[in-house]
Amino acid sequence: MLKNLSIKGKLILIILVVTISVLIIGFVAIYVSFSSALKDDLNHNMVNTAKIVADYSITPLQFGDKDRAIDILEKLKNEPQIECVHIEGYNGGIFAFYNSECKMPDLVLPNNGKGIFHEGFLHVVQPIVFKNKNLGRIYLRANTKEIDFKTTQIIVNMLVIGLVVVIVAFVFANRLQRLISSPVENLIKTTHQISENGNYSIRVQKKYDDEIGSLYDNFNHMLNQIEYRQQEETKSKKALAESEEKFRNIYQNSIIGIFQADINTAELIEANDKTWKMLHISPTKDSVVGKVLSLRDAARIRKSLLEKGFIENYEIFLEKDEKKYWLSISGKYLNQRNVFEGVIKDITEEKESFLELKRVNFELDNFVYHTSHDLRSPLLSILGLISISKNEKSLESVMHYFDLIEKSVKRLDALVINLLTLSRNSRVDKQKQLVDIKETIQETIEILNLNKPEKLEIKMDIKQHSKFFSDQTRVNIILNNLISNAYKYQNPSQDQPYVSIEVEVTDEAMNLKVEDNGLGISPESQSKVFEMFYRATDQAHGSGLGLYIVKNVIDKLKGSIRFTSAIRKGTAFHVTLPNHVNEVPESEES
Repeated sequence: MLKNLSIKGKLILIILVVTISVLIIGFVAIYVSFSSALKDDLNHNMVNTAKIVADYSITPLQFGDKDRAIDILEKLKNEPQIECVHIEGYNGGIFAFYNSECKMPDLVLPNNGKGIFHEGFLHVVQPIVFKNKNLGRIYLRANTKEIDFKTTQIIVNMLVIGLVVVIVAFVFANRLQRLISSPVENLIKTTHQISENGNYSIRVQKKYDDEIGSLYDNFNHMLNQIEYRQQEETKSKKALAESEEKFRNIYQNSIIGIFQADINTAELIEANDKTWKMLHISPTKDSVVGKVLSLRDAARIRKSLLEKGFIENYEIFLEKDEKKYWLSISGKYLNQRNVFEGVIKDITEEKESFLELKRVNFELDNFVYHTSHDLRSPLLSILGLISISKNEKSLESVMHYFDLIEKSVKRLDALVINLLTLSRNSRVDKQKQLVDIKETIQETIEILNLNKPEKLEIKMDIKQHSKFFSDQTRVNIILNNLISNAYKYQNPSQDQPYVSIEVEVTDEAMNLKVEDNGLGISPESQSKVFEMFYRATDQAHGSGLGLYIVKNVIDKLKGSIRFTSAIRKGTAFHVTLPNHVNEVPESEES
């Protein structure tokens, strides 16, 4: 509270505190001196009185004259301070008393005529001695009322004097403090004006040549320096703002991400909008480990920065909202600030192009190898059969060879059809047209039923809640391959073979399930069934392109396929294709 007083209040308070302190010290000294003097006077008078009474009590004690002793004590009425007095004999009994029998206090009293103040009274014990013979003693008790009264009076007088002195000191302090507080208040007023208006051209007017005048000079000099620096700072800020605006425009509009990250916590301290967009996360102060970077990538980047001081074109992979992204990170380590300063580029297109090129090259090599083999194999078989048939004379044998030649030609034709289908799927864009899924399945079954195994039961369950829009040709390819495979790979030992076709069409998708209780696919082959030219069983007579084509067609339609299978128990393929019914104008839905 005292710290918050004004300088005027503090000066007045200091003067009053000094004044009051001096008064208190003086008053205490006066009080102690006055009180001590009063007690000494009372003690001196009562001791002398006790000695006189003792001298007059010698004769009454020697002759046992109590009346005479009482008369002596009665003369003490002129001393109002005396409460009581009694004369004791040498045997300790009270010989005579004044006023009342005095009860001696419970303390040891000196038997030498000296008084002791105790519990508001003065106690005096004076021995009665005659010719070195102890005849008894006098006990006298006096009150201190007069002392208390006089000390009270002096205290009241001192308080009155003190109050008058304090008032006078306050008046003088209130007037004299202006010599110091007025210049200081003027300085404070000037500083307030400067702080409120920010105008450093204001100056204080010097009126004194003392320390305050020197303070004014230094204050004005300081204002001159501040005003100059303010002008320079304004120029610098303007130039800095222009430069910062240019940098910020470049920073925020950059086609690459720019960022600063804490090397220990992987927290992005600062990043431009492009960085957050590439990372596909909202701006945050949390660590990006687990959100963007894996623990492995974070550890590798940190190790490279600490060991080399930089990192260049480090690739990370992201998968957000079922989309895949590739990013490249480069930058350097600022060890003074323990910060990684870097840039980030989206290399998804380049990476996908590279991976696609790599995949295409691999498939092309594989395609050329298998195609040449599968094309040449039927041709060699045909040439061999023709050569053999030339040496046959039996028409029946020649016709048998013709049948074998026909099978080889059909096999070659199936391979060519698959190759054309694969080529067409790669080149032709998908079309959005109304597909009657029930009619399409029935037409596929009617064609395949020409080679349907005996006892094979066909089950169909079609639930169509919406019209289905997709690519009719590609849907035909999917159904034809999946259903024909279910026909081909039936289990001969199965008593009740079946193929179950379940379809559910909604506004969002068409869900297809083709299930059979045939031979099934071995666990070691399940991861390879969608590869080009892969045959899952020895009983396969096809080209190994069927499921590969199905997978490519479904990918082209942005759909998905999965399957479950068990040896000798059967296989179930699940296909989901997006329904584009909401993307087609109402005029085209019919």
